[in-house]
Amino acid sequence: MRIAFISWWWPYPANNGSRIRIYNLLRHLGQRHQVTLLSFAEQDEATPEQIEHLRQFCAHVEVVPKLTYQPDTFKSLVGYLSRWPRSLVDVYSPIMTALVKDLANSGTLDAIIASEFQTIRYLEAAPTTPAILDQIEVTSFYDRVKNAEGQASKLRAQLTVSKLEGALKGLLARGVAFSVVSEEEKRLQERFSPPGGRIEVVPNGVDTEANQPDAGMTIHPNTIIYTGAVTYFANLDAVEYFIKDVFPLVRARVPHAQFSVTGGTGNVDVSALKAQPGVVFTGYLPSVAPAVQASWVNVVPLRVGSGTRLKILESMALGVPVVSTTKGAEGLNVHHGEDILIADTPQALADAVVLLMNDDALRARLVKAGRALVEREYDWGVIAAQLNELLLKTTKQSP
Repeated sequence: MRIAFISWWWPYPANNGSRIRIYNLLRHLGQRHQVTLLSFAEQDEATPEQIEHLRQFCAHVEVVPKLTYQPDTFKSLVGYLSRWPRSLVDVYSPIMTALVKDLANSGTLDAIIASEFQTIRYLEAAPTTPAILDQIEVTSFYDRVKNAEGQASKLRAQLTVSKLEGALKGLLARGVAFSVVSEEEKRLQERFSPPGGRIEVVPNGVDTEANQPDAGMTIHPNTIIYTGAVTYFANLDAVEYFIKDVFPLVRARVPHAQFSVTGGTGNVDVSALKAQPGVVFTGYLPSVAPAVQASWVNVVPLRVGSGTRLKILESMALGVPVVSTTKGAEGLNVHHGEDILIADTPQALADAVVLLMNDDALRARLVKAGRALVEREYDWGVIAAQLNELLLKTTKQSP
């Protein structure tokens, strides 16, 4: 099958959650189909070496300059009058539209896969081509309405939600299939879906071959890690919550406990957070795997945000047990006490972390069960096969 894959994120190197999903889906889809990648990229991305790497599994690679959303520009303000969320007005690319339209009109395109909500406008350029909108999520938009401070902010957030729901409802009515990463996200979107709209769960995954436990790795007792750049609001909230409300309870019982946060900090002021005893911000790491493998426990104290947590799947694949909030593990087929520990209050989170520090048998049991789970249900080969099945349904082709 001849597929155009439209990506808002330049997928290589795969150094954040969205890029990891896109990269691995491309890698597996390229084994079955002829894939043309149409990807946005920032100025320092899409080097000749990176493009050549992607051509190992993409038949063609086209790069489009990526615009940054600037909410105070005239173009963005005029977006209030558009039927589209104004962020999509501000970053709209006629170049991408032309590429999609040319492919659709060439007679050499069987289907389109568009990744994330920033790509939805470009599906209008090929209205009769079967399409999948991958990893579409609305939870964070609803959260912005709920958490907005002041009536004006709430009205702006609600206007964005209304426009997004209208656009997505129109795509579903047209026959575009949606893939979402959790059952909760599916339930939310079914509330505005027209009859017959196709929304299916295709969760996130992990490369279980590349991410494996390292028997030779030195594991440091009483070490805790969180993997995620605090430039993303959900990560910052999780890190602040753990450092301020949970970690002092851990240190009261394990005085030498250490908490490391990986990922860039950008313009976020973390000086007060890293000044706390036992807290380390590592900055950006080319690979987080060694840091995770050297840690005793991975914590995921997320309270906001959406999607399934690649950080949990990667930790399980690497053989490191996880303590998470219910929100952090949302969308994953995990079970408290079997392959993960779930806790939702500061005291319960601290208790779970300390328990893992002191119970080697429990730690070993969680490690074994977590690894078995990701091999069975969350390897990217399994996930890509699910997306391929949805692709066949959407194009009405036989396996």
